[in-house]
Amino acid sequence: MDNSELAMKMLAWEQAKKNLDTLEKEIEEAVLALGKTQTVGNVRATFSNGRKTYDYETAAVEHPLFNPSTRALFTKVVETVDWKAACEHLGQEEIPVLKQAEPSVSVKLLK
Repeated sequence: MDNSELAMKMLAWEQAKKNLDTLEKEIEEAVLALGKTQTVGNVRATFSNGRKTYDYETAAVEHPLFNPSTRALFTKVVETVDWKAACEHLGQEEIPVLKQAEPSVSVKLLK
């Protein structure tokens, strides 16, 4: 392959990549709107609803049975409190979501 052929292939690749990036973005937006993974042929667009982060401290402290002895049970030597364990100990089931990552989609070929 000479330099001219290589340059033509690189320019063709650039255009194809831009077209594929645009197509991938359109697929991602459509799958986000649907809210579930889609598989067509050998292409899968995987939907992820985003990871949640829970506020165990608030849930434990606001629980009516929470007291200093409960806190002491789950206070670690390094002066941190295992708020999740405190909530489990208290039977606290309603944990407020502190934050949640944005939903995302990944597109890939299966074969």
